[in-house]
Amino acid sequence: MSPAKPSLLLLYCGGTIGMRQDTRTSALQPELSIDELVEYAPLLKSEFHVKTQTVTNLDSTNIQPHHWSNIAEIIAKEYGNFDGFVVIHGTDTMAYSASALSYALGNLGKPVIFTGSQVPPEILGSDAVTNMVNACLAATMDFAEVAIVFGTKILRGNRSMKVSESERNAFISPVFPELGSIRLQPEITYNTITRRHGGALDIQKKFAGNVAVLKIVPGLEPRVLDSMINSKIDGLILESFGPGNIPNQECNLLPAIDQARKMGIPVLISTQCIYGTTRMYLYEVGQSVMDLGVIPTGDMTPEAAYVKLKWALGQTQKSKDIEDIFARNIAGEVTIPD
Repeated sequence: MSPAKPSLLLLYCGGTIGMRQDTRTSALQPELSIDELVEYAPLLKSEFHVKTQTVTNLDSTNIQPHHWSNIAEIIAKEYGNFDGFVVIHGTDTMAYSASALSYALGNLGKPVIFTGSQVPPEILGSDAVTNMVNACLAATMDFAEVAIVFGTKILRGNRSMKVSESERNAFISPVFPELGSIRLQPEITYNTITRRHGGALDIQKKFAGNVAVLKIVPGLEPRVLDSMINSKIDGLILESFGPGNIPNQECNLLPAIDQARKMGIPVLISTQCIYGTTRMYLYEVGQSVMDLGVIPTGDMTPEAAYVKLKWALGQTQKSKDIEDIFARNIAGEVTIPD
């Protein structure tokens, strides 16, 4: 931290926080610039040395993996010039982008804070200014995480999920403690959080591969999975029942999974249980698929698992290397059993 006012770089990606309603359709659409947005919170310029930069201005539904790389590249370039970074972003894919930055920015020594809003700043009752101010305050604090600051919560980015399209606390961290909370000001309450440090940033910003995600449902025909496997995918994530259970009798999906593995396609098994973890040894229907060489995702969120596979494929196409990457906790995204 500098002895004078903290210096912050605000990276603008768009989202509801920068939208206005179309006068004809009433639909929200991107319109405000970052400089117009900052004008709604004039104290930011008096309390911090603020610089702004626009990455894009999109509804986050349209954010793509190359935007993750762009954000990481900008932070790496400006890393030595600022005390903290705030990424202003739409809520729909914020957890994906925050997860991506946590992998891309290795040995992170400063806060990188994502925020946005549920209501645009020009609508009465908006949460835009409050979230933006709290994110800037959090970006000056003594911790080094990619975090989401939203509503009254400070969450690890790669442990977060959006669970509401309308509540002010739109995000939860289902299986990992909150890093802190917003009281009169942001407070860090998680004891073992990584603190600021002066180490060099290790950037690995490439995300690659065509990754398919399929939710397992009763009656899912194996031919659906066959079709996906034969459509030139580079990775497959199956959202299983319970702790990692896959049908192996009627509508047996194991032959298709076996075929994917023989084709060199990494197959991840996650759980549909928001508060769950994969423990595939518990049931025969889990053990039988585990024997095919799949990768359980443990207590990772679906967002963090998907982005981690894209990040792994950006480094290697070898199944064994990808297995090794998923056996490691890269950025606090997963609990590795002792």
